[in-house]
Amino acid sequence: MILTKILLLGLMALQSPHDIASLGNWGPYSKEYYGISHIDDLQSGLKVEFCVVPGQYRRNFKVPYALYETDVHPWRVSPDMKHICYRQEIEWKDLQYVDVTYHIIDSARVVVEAHCVNNTDKIQSINLQLAARLSAEAKGPWAKPEDISAEEFFTPQLTVNENSFIVKYPPVNSYYGVAWNYPLSQTREFLCANLEHLMPHKAHDHVRTKIKGDKQGHYTANFLRPITLAPRSDTTIWQLIACGTKEYVKSELTSFHKQEIHPSRESDDFGGYLPQAGKYAFGEQLIEATMLTNVVYPVNAYGSPIRHFGPGKLWNSLYTWDCGIIAWAMGHVNPMRAYEIIRQYTTSPEEEAAFVHHGTPLATQIFAIGDILTALGGDEAALQEIYPRLKRFYDEMTGPKYRKASGLLITWKLFYNSGGWDDYPPQWYVRQNKELKDIVAPMVQTAYYIRCAKILRMAASHLGYRRDVKQYDADIASMSSGILDNAWDSSAGYFSYVLHDEQGRAVEQFLTPDGDNFNMGLDGVSPLVAGIVTPEQRGKLLSHLFTEGELWSDCGITAVDQRAPYYRTDGYWNGTVWLPHQMILWKTMLDLGLKDRARRIAFKAFEKWNEECEDSYNCYEHFVIESGRGGGWYNFSGLSTPMINWFCSYFKPGTVSTGFEVMVSSPQWSEDKSSFQATLKFDKYSAGPYTSLLLCMKSGLKYKVLINGKETLYSSPYDGLLEIDVPLTPKSRLVVLPVSG
Repeated sequence: MILTKILLLGLMALQSPHDIASLGNWGPYSKEYYGISHIDDLQSGLKVEFCVVPGQYRRNFKVPYALYETDVHPWRVSPDMKHICYRQEIEWKDLQYVDVTYHIIDSARVVVEAHCVNNTDKIQSINLQLAARLSAEAKGPWAKPEDISAEEFFTPQLTVNENSFIVKYPPVNSYYGVAWNYPLSQTREFLCANLEHLMPHKAHDHVRTKIKGDKQGHYTANFLRPITLAPRSDTTIWQLIACGTKEYVKSELTSFHKQEIHPSRESDDFGGYLPQAGKYAFGEQLIEATMLTNVVYPVNAYGSPIRHFGPGKLWNSLYTWDCGIIAWAMGHVNPMRAYEIIRQYTTSPEEEAAFVHHGTPLATQIFAIGDILTALGGDEAALQEIYPRLKRFYDEMTGPKYRKASGLLITWKLFYNSGGWDDYPPQWYVRQNKELKDIVAPMVQTAYYIRCAKILRMAASHLGYRRDVKQYDADIASMSSGILDNAWDSSAGYFSYVLHDEQGRAVEQFLTPDGDNFNMGLDGVSPLVAGIVTPEQRGKLLSHLFTEGELWSDCGITAVDQRAPYYRTDGYWNGTVWLPHQMILWKTMLDLGLKDRARRIAFKAFEKWNEECEDSYNCYEHFVIESGRGGGWYNFSGLSTPMINWFCSYFKPGTVSTGFEVMVSSPQWSEDKSSFQATLKFDKYSAGPYTSLLLCMKSGLKYKVLINGKETLYSSPYDGLLEIDVPLTPKSRLVVLPVSG
């Protein structure tokens, strides 16, 4: 079944090889508004957008604008993205609000459910508007042609009937219709490019039906008002959006007026978690919804308009390392779509670029692929298809263009950021002193690509690619020597940046102008991830990570050691706690058999994340150590999506979690998640005697764990979670069965 899906997606991708082919024509694709959009022609770069604008009657309009912080929150989204709900606050916090859900019925119809709630002790009157517009890029190949005026391009043919309207935009083939059954209504037009400017400004224009702004765009909106809500009451307004031929649209609107469609939510499945998920489930609900709604169209990928999951609607472009992290989390929500996101950033030999690059050139796609393939059932066809694409990415980044004679990687000429940490102190210093860009090597690039080499080596061994295995062996030896021979600072207990000469040979460790170690932070501990450090080094690095006041804080692991002379409380990464490198360190703790420390990372994140979500309903980029509060963009998924990985690992039955040094082959779960079996293969040079593996099973049962037929002890911090220490043999057969009685 999965093989068939992959082949089908491959054929679909021929038209647009970096698009996400499994997404439908309807989706939350707008770059500017929270709502629903329709793509009539994928190659056109155009879309027709719809959004609901609530407000207090005769007082205000709350446009759900996506590019600055508003009281709109992605609330609940089904994994198949057929049910997309936003909470749109009218009076904070939940005194008056509308939960707007877009139910995608099929390729031609969307039902809009507006659940209006008054939680005050007073009668409240609100208004709702459902606005439609044609959206085109401001510039580039999918912008309005210069020889056509905005009025000609954006203004539709408009037909208004009782409780409905139909629009036909000149550049789009389909007709679009909206129907509703609320009697107190009218249809209006807003002649402007930016609804968020004109509509609130004209909130007290109670008479005109054509409201003029800059005339650089056009919105058609119904106006349902007043909707009167008694104290402590609610009501639901249903509307239909239909597209297609004029005759089809008219027929659907007429049918809706006779009989409203109230969709079921069969695929809106947010349950099934272990009882211990409890207070953490709400934060999971919000980050999943945020991730699934942070998808936009069009994004330019080598001249083709594609649909793309980005870190937030504020960022309208490709992001290489962010999207590897997003794919990693998506594997727990929709594994096939996760595979597509990985594929989206890799290339075939026919393409000039070795990978799709924007931003930090860390191959998080390689970090993520093992878990995604496990979620896909260990599909061999998927591995065979994706392996050469990932290897192209790896070969480019570890080849002679970036690898110095020392064995260390220097990638500053590709991008200023080595680990995604914009203001990481030594990185920032190198950026300000351009003469250092070709001669100073950070640790994270080399360390993480060593880990990539080990992941790919396991895949190559599994596939029988012996030549590739030999290449990875040589690469790992070269890069490991570069780190171990040149970067360890025993007095500081960190690995340092390394200064090189013009021939690419390591000269000395790169210190601050005052002679202090300049790498007391996440970069300085990154060789731990590579699995190459000595026991003494491992002990010191682990101490830094988990000692309060060093890298450990009340919000989790911070980017810069709080004792460092260059630590700041007002930085972006410096002085804050982000999640992506913690996710990588969490996997490393499982590699090292340190399951308690892995749990400490995850549960500290649960604590802070849900605390913030309960308070603000927002999904932020990071936590500020000084205050403990979230900061950065407010509807952010991107680098915050490890919350999904951790939540599913610890609370979602049917989830197996390992470190990087394990390949899970042929995983099989029983339907009720009460039994599991798989073959485990390990990296041949794994450092420890065993690795830790997590299994989230059906709760309420006792279990027996068999490794190669021999019953094995395990720990269970709570009902349903099994933490298993697996000996590092070349191959192990793991079987977990319920025990009766």
